[in-house]
Amino acid sequence: MEVIIRLLNKNMMKWLCFGAASITWLLIPFGAFVRLKNAGLSCPDWPLCYGQFLPPPGFEIALETGHRFVATLLGILIIVITVVTFRKLAYSHHRNIAVFSLVLVSIQGILGALTVTMVLWPPVVILHLMGGNLLFGILVYLARVTFLDDGKYSSARAYADSNPRKDRMMKRHHIIWMIAMLFFIIASGGYNSTTSSGPHCEAFPGCHEGSYLSFGMSGTDLSAWSGIEGHILPPAPSGFHGRFLPEYENEWIHMLHRLIAIIGGVTLMIMAWIWLKNKYGYNATGLSIIVLILLEICVGVLNAVYRVPAPISTLHTAIAAMLTGLIFFAIAENQHKKAKA
Repeated sequence: MEVIIRLLNKNMMKWLCFGAASITWLLIPFGAFVRLKNAGLSCPDWPLCYGQFLPPPGFEIALETGHRFVATLLGILIIVITVVTFRKLAYSHHRNIAVFSLVLVSIQGILGALTVTMVLWPPVVILHLMGGNLLFGILVYLARVTFLDDGKYSSARAYADSNPRKDRMMKRHHIIWMIAMLFFIIASGGYNSTTSSGPHCEAFPGCHEGSYLSFGMSGTDLSAWSGIEGHILPPAPSGFHGRFLPEYENEWIHMLHRLIAIIGGVTLMIMAWIWLKNKYGYNATGLSIIVLILLEICVGVLNAVYRVPAPISTLHTAIAAMLTGLIFFAIAENQHKKAKA
């Protein structure tokens, strides 16, 4: 560890933070893919797999142990980052956020173990998903502020120099509202996924095909996509056809997620538009949030009508994480601008 710290220079520190954020983003959809492939319990114990350090062969086992291995690498990387903030004075002002990220990744490890030992209990799975997104956001923030410290990548600095008015700062309640809304959407999506409620409504915007203004993809041949011969999406049972509103528990869970996502997505787009309208200096970030939300809605619709295929659902999770990262990126810019005001 001492050798690593001595080798670190200012440029390496910011790239360590960037690497940690990148690995965290990859882990979030990777974890979703593991769950979608029903591989989450392929190793029924933790941290070993069937009591072995080297797991037995198998695709599902490889997915689960691969996720654990990458998560362990992330933990080691965050430990290095945290130690550096204590050992090098130049990074001491990032110490609190580094310690918080270390605590958070430790909690994530515990939640990962509980996810296995408690057999994918929905509350634990949801907390694990939200914790992963929060950790990603924190690491994006840390990466951004270390880049801003370098002084070469500060769009916020250039904007603050030409627009010194303090009333152009992002408002604290705007930030809190956006984070809370996004995490509420993520939690509802996690509950929808972990309760396997996604395939229970095969149409959009109604729950079932044949309902008013709704469409689905029944009869579509997915053999080439799934690799399963004769994989054709079946229609809903005759008793469900034409029903717009949900009736059963899983249908309600799925439709409530849609409602929360639409209301929350529109709210987030309005908040992002406020950034653009008031020229806070985050035009690119605000526009990116709007574009990503529109893309996320489209992917969510495809996810529903194609009955939650793993590639689309994984992409759905990845985009939500990107939105988290963008908001924390803007927070870092805002904090830097306040410091320079």
